[in-house]
Amino acid sequence: MLSKHLPTTSRHFVRLLRPSLQTRPFSFDLALDHKQADNVPGTFHVQTYNAISPIGLSKYPASTYEIVTDRVCPTAHAIMLRSHKLKESEVPHTTRCIARCGAGTNNIPVSRMTELGIPVFNTPGANANAVKELVLCGLLLGSRKIVQGIGAMREL
Repeated sequence: MLSKHLPTTSRHFVRLLRPSLQTRPFSFDLALDHKQADNVPGTFHVQTYNAISPIGLSKYPASTYEIVTDRVCPTAHAIMLRSHKLKESEVPHTTRCIARCGAGTNNIPVSRMTELGIPVFNTPGANANAVKELVLCGLLLGSRKIVQGIGAMREL
């Protein structure tokens, strides 16, 4: 089941993109395999800004989701972005949710989106491994005086 492999935020993202829950009973089972895709009417359009990992985007089956990266999608049901400064004019009236792929939401007008009824969420901790690697690298660089060594070599 795909839903077990998605982070919690992605599962919420998928649930928000489902058609109206009045037409079928609510379920915490958010599996999106190809067998269930036939039961979903239409295709969900997801507008992405910045470079979103193709590995992460591949979790959304092409039979159910159309990921738009190269143009503006006027019928986007969802928006996924990283550092792009989102303006209200870039949010189509069909948008059901906005996902910030990373920590923080300072590049999204959250208060205005709340007024419009569009939930905004982020993925805190998604970059924890990268931060850990940079900290360890900085500790090694500082403890072994590598930066000072590079400076000394440049003066030769």
